[in-house]
Amino acid sequence: MSSLQIKKNYRCVPSLQQFYSGVPFAVSSDGSFIACSNGDAIKIVDSPNASIKASIEVDIDAGVTALALSPDDKFLFSAAGHSRLIRGHDGPVMAMACHASGGLLATAGADRKVLVWDVDGGFCTHYFKGHKDVVTTLMFHPDTNKTLLFSGSADATVRVWDLLAKKCFATLERHFSSLTSMAVSEDGWTLLTAGRDKAQLS
Repeated sequence: MSSLQIKKNYRCVPSLQQFYSGVPFAVSSDGSFIACSNGDAIKIVDSPNASIKASIEVDIDAGVTALALSPDDKFLFSAAGHSRLIRGHDGPVMAMACHASGGLLATAGADRKVLVWDVDGGFCTHYFKGHKDVVTTLMFHPDTNKTLLFSGSADATVRVWDLLAKKCFATLERHFSSLTSMAVSEDGWTLLTAGRDKAQLS
């Protein structure tokens, strides 16, 4: 029986690099790419093949704590851990959300504040307080006709803010631990929430 000939030289094919380390990420509106932080850079990753399309160097020590893409995917907003790049917050920004119109950006963080910014003008339009712990997740209602902003916190509550009235519209208190994510149903009438208590509520 003849011995099997094993190939000894191999041609290099495209290889995958690490691009995610458990920190915030943002997915493009069409799902074609993902923006995520890894070390001292924000990686733009091609979804179909996981290749890195671009790398944005970030001159910070504490790492990126929040990311958000504009609805048209042309702008990427980022916040750094202990950096005071966003005036108005007294600590790290832990969550960001962009309004469906692209004109408003919401930020929230360890100082328990929720702020809304005019993207073009760069000024604060809304200042909300009420959470008793770190605000961990933010979301605008996807229907631009509904002027609602949702914020979830480590205090185990979800607050619904009315942007026109500039006040808290409702406080939802069914969770027992920190909120991790939120979503609105396709018909726009149901808010889905998830938390570290492993509960999924609607």
